[in-house]
Amino acid sequence: MDPTAFGNEATTVGEGLPVLPSPSTYFVPAERDAPDEFHRKAALLHGIPMLRQVLDAMPSLVMILNANRQIVAANAPLLELLKVALAEVVEKRPGEALGCIRAAEGPNGCGTDRHCVTCGAVNAILECQRDDTKAVRECRILAGTPSGIAALDLRVTASSFRIGDDRFVLAAVDDISQSKRLDVLQRAFFHDVLNTAGCVLGYAQYLNDEETGDREVYGRLAALSEQLIESILAQRDLVFAESGDLQTQPVPLRTSQILEEIRTHYARHSATEGRAIALEDAWDGTVIADRQLLLRVLGNMVKNALEATGPGGVVTLSCLDRGSEVTYSVHNAEVMPEETQLQMFQRSFSTKGQTGRGIGTYSMKLFGERYLGGKVDFTSRDPEGTTFTLTIPKTMVQTRQ
Repeated sequence: MDPTAFGNEATTVGEGLPVLPSPSTYFVPAERDAPDEFHRKAALLHGIPMLRQVLDAMPSLVMILNANRQIVAANAPLLELLKVALAEVVEKRPGEALGCIRAAEGPNGCGTDRHCVTCGAVNAILECQRDDTKAVRECRILAGTPSGIAALDLRVTASSFRIGDDRFVLAAVDDISQSKRLDVLQRAFFHDVLNTAGCVLGYAQYLNDEETGDREVYGRLAALSEQLIESILAQRDLVFAESGDLQTQPVPLRTSQILEEIRTHYARHSATEGRAIALEDAWDGTVIADRQLLLRVLGNMVKNALEATGPGGVVTLSCLDRGSEVTYSVHNAEVMPEETQLQMFQRSFSTKGQTGRGIGTYSMKLFGERYLGGKVDFTSRDPEGTTFTLTIPKTMVQTRQ
């Protein structure tokens, strides 16, 4: 695309920039307010009582833009980060103020370069102007700094508002570079450690299949490897679920087979030693749900029940048909203290009274309600004991949270 097709040749961005009737651009219109018009709009904002105090109280980097995306006002956190006075950023566009290298490459500043088509900041501003609503986009910027080019990951929240006939955009910018780096590291960690654990499991199964050696030791090694992989997967799913990146995959499932699979899996678990797992009232029907998440929720319920049950005790699994829904239950005979019941499902609270635990019951609630679309609850009283329940629709809708 030839930028001159949109108007006159490019001019220099900066103070005293002439107003072009039809500026050159590769993307969005590049018109800027004439100085008198710009100062008139700035006076409108300055006339709003306490606006400066409100902007400065916001922790995000905040700027107010006119309809041509020029900065009319900015808060103290933004000015402190840039180490400039307000007079040095007004009339500029966001990319120009933040030092985006694409702003200098465009024919008429921020928003006019080819690369600006993919810019989250520009698109958030355009979306809120077009739809007159709040728009949130992620934005990656290569910013020129005294020490070289810096890669920034930002989240831009743009909201449109009016003062009389004049339209403005309030743009809040948050630096999410750290969370993005953490996300990359977490994904790499889960990928690598699952590969390693899978190799350990493969060798353990191979040794267990051989005729020589201690078969009991090899079998135990295989079981521990499976538990290790399950723990890693559970942590990975929890991290992705909390960030909203966990995707569900609903498939048809037989309810009785799910319960039997849970019982078989935990029959080999260390927490089951000296205890039993029984099936009772197991409705044999079909539900459409995410298999791994359903097993994850029920598995946490069973593990908690086993750990709360004394030697010789029994944990009972059941499944009841409730019309358009199905209810899974896990019961044990113990009763939890009232203090424990009042803090159930809190993220960092552990029913075991140990620091650093407390993820199991929290994840039940997160997976069961936010992703399976059901309801997780419990009762714990004399003489019935403790029962955790998961009620889910028989047909789950696949979503990405």
